Amino acid sequence: MIHWIPFIIYFILILALTVDAITRFKGIGQRITIFALFFYLVLLLRLCLTPVRFNFMTASRQLHYFHGIPYNLTPFLQFDLEWYLNILMTIPLGVFLYICFHKMPLIGVFLSCLAFTCFIEGNQFVCTYLFHIGRIADIDDIITNTFGGVLGFYFMKLIDRGHFRQIISPFYL
Repeated sequence: MIHWIPFIIYFILILALTVDAITRFKGIGQRITIFALFFYLVLLLRLCLTPVRFNFMTASRQLHYFHGIPYNLTPFLQFDLEWYLNILMTIPLGVFLYICFHKMPLIGVFLSCLAFTCFIEGNQFVCTYLFHIGRIADIDDIITNTFGGVLGFYFMKLIDRGHFRQIISPFYL
């Protein structure tokens, strides 16, 4: 049960923030955005901060260890399935970032995605140390997650034109 403590703490925090946001935003599109963001963040928590029973890492990596906690600070050792899954996993992050801050400049998008990704990887390292969730903090994850977030943001920027703007705008926060 100790392995699930980080997930439970963050889940309660995200739930409280979601309830608060629902009371502040009255539009149906905005509420749909808030619920979708809630489910996305819970899914990310489940994928990143719960005990690991599987591993998509197919490349053999030279991991370093800090008190038995594995981490990788050498980027681009090999491309594997994990790269593509990390990009895919964070494209919705960029979509939500666009819906919340659609006028954000490129540097802001990049730094926001980078900060969020570093938060995830840092939590994986600390939670593996404290709660033994079996995660690996990896520089490749930081690179691919940041790229996926930026890609999602600019995908939304690309489709937010003409008739699509009328469809997307009710969901802006």
